Amino acid sequence: MIPSSLPILLQAGQGETTRLAENASQVWKATGETTNGALDLWVEVVPPGLGPPQHLHSHHEEFFWIVKGTFQIKVADRIMSVSEGASLFLPRGIVHAFRNSGTETGHLLLGLLPGGVMREYFEELGRLFLSGPPDQRILSQIGAKYDVVFVGPPLEG
Repeated sequence: MIPSSLPILLQAGQGETTRLAENASQVWKATGETTNGALDLWVEVVPPGLGPPQHLHSHHEEFFWIVKGTFQIKVADRIMSVSEGASLFLPRGIVHAFRNSGTETGHLLLGLLPGGVMREYFEELGRLFLSGPPDQRILSQIGAKYDVVFVGPPLEG
């Protein structure tokens, strides 16, 4: 994407893609680079049963909108089931995680404010995952570099 102070309009299915695995990806709608640092915005494509480990962001706010599917979401100590149309805003410092609890691939629209770190984070993770099963210590180091502080395991079904 090209840096710009112009509006960004992308149709459904448009946007550059990063891959964590053959069936897990991010479709980038805007990045810190294209929004002058305002936000990172992407569609997270999540296969059934998958989601990230419990984590927090010390310097970023995050929001979610469930576009497709059913997800189990943990916010602090609360776990809930949410589906299409649900939304969530997370102030910095709040532990959270999600897991696709449905039987089909789910889609989340995610935003991180301010922007500028998440695309690079997922690109680095993708390279790591392509080289084989990741080492937890290396995952934690990469996360810390991009303000993703892991504090617990992924959610279980």
